Amino acid sequence: MSKTLVVCDNEFLSILYVMNLEVYLATSIELVATTEAAIAIHKHKKDFDLIISLDTINKKDAFKELNEYRSGYGVKTPLIKVGHDSDTEIDAKTFTVSSRYNIQSLLKRSASILGVTAKQMAEMQMSAYYPISITPMEGLTKAPCNIYSENNGSHKLIAASTESLEESLKTVKASGAEKIFVKSTDRLVVVNNVSLLLIERITLALKNSEGASTDKKVEMLNDGFEFAMANLFTSEEIKAEMVSIASASAKVMGDVVKDNAQLKGLLASMMNNKSGYIFTHSMIASYVANHIIKNVTWGGDGQTDKINFVLFFHDIYMAPLYMKYPQLKFEKALLESKLLNEKEKDIVMNHAKLAAELVVTYKRCPMGADVLIKHHHGMKKGSGFANKYPEDLSPLSKVLLIAEGFVEQFIMMTDAKQRPEMKLIIPKLVEEFVSPSYVKIIQTLVNMPL
Repeated sequence: MSKTLVVCDNEFLSILYVMNLEVYLATSIELVATTEAAIAIHKHKKDFDLIISLDTINKKDAFKELNEYRSGYGVKTPLIKVGHDSDTEIDAKTFTVSSRYNIQSLLKRSASILGVTAKQMAEMQMSAYYPISITPMEGLTKAPCNIYSENNGSHKLIAASTESLEESLKTVKASGAEKIFVKSTDRLVVVNNVSLLLIERITLALKNSEGASTDKKVEMLNDGFEFAMANLFTSEEIKAEMVSIASASAKVMGDVVKDNAQLKGLLASMMNNKSGYIFTHSMIASYVANHIIKNVTWGGDGQTDKINFVLFFHDIYMAPLYMKYPQLKFEKALLESKLLNEKEKDIVMNHAKLAAELVVTYKRCPMGADVLIKHHHGMKKGSGFANKYPEDLSPLSKVLLIAEGFVEQFIMMTDAKQRPEMKLIIPKLVEEFVSPSYVKIIQTLVNMPL
């Protein structure tokens, strides 16, 4: 069995990495939370086949520290850096995966390095029992399937499906064992249940975020966004529960916006956290929409919460494309790119309609959120992109359209190393949204602090 050293200080990612690498690639995982611990354990146990590390650990450049260690000691172990502009091969032994929550890309690269073939993965499914680390299972109150312990090659049932699991895990752990076993056919059941547990934990962290720093709130929000983007379509159960993260995120987004009197402060927090494009886009849009709602006569806090819920889901069908093509930004750039196939371009054209159809299935969806999502590119049926924005959309739809228009101008200027200024952005918005009702809303941005 291969051995992989994982360096990760994020509790949610640690669980996901350990679980998925073990289940899909049958590699034995050693998990540490600091680069110092990683280097120390690698010096002691030199037989690792792969090192996987977040790019930043405890706000330090973990990739640089690990690479210097490899260079200084002549270490040949392949290294994957998670969190980068794109999926790349730096050299024959050093690789990057862009999104921290893009488990599929991480597994694909790891499988290539570890030499795990499709045939070998099929053989794993044929074996009777499969080992899984105890740590990711902790927190599950009931066994998702039959759970076994192992002693001298024989397997003993310690918890039947749906039975209480907590005490059984404690007993196995107390014996010194680090693994439990499941039938190979039940591996994906375990992954699904651990993902549902993570939804609970992420939601609870967001609900308990009052009093946390802006940077910490942004980190938690980014975890929620990225987890949702990467896992929403893995199972119907996960899809059904994701609304809890969205609802909790909507409130925390409002808190973060209120905590930051200027947009540059919010942007700095997101840059510190190396937030992905969809999350950065959504947070800036939230800031702009919040300012507009405070400066129109009909605005209120309930509308801000609804806008934030909408911003969580509005581009969710675009997430796989931004993970696959992290070098691209803006929907129209995706449409014009030769990298996308026709099916992917069809998703871009219809992502508003698809997201609206998703949220309307949620019982706890704010009233009218599906309509706002459907209209967020100015098309009443949610397909395509408006060239001329209709007057008969709701005022809140117009706020969302203008906030999104502002985000595009702001990010384009920032990417071009040009200082974003309202005197440059507002004329461009007026040029795009020419109707009087839109222009009236745009005028509320004149005094928005950047």
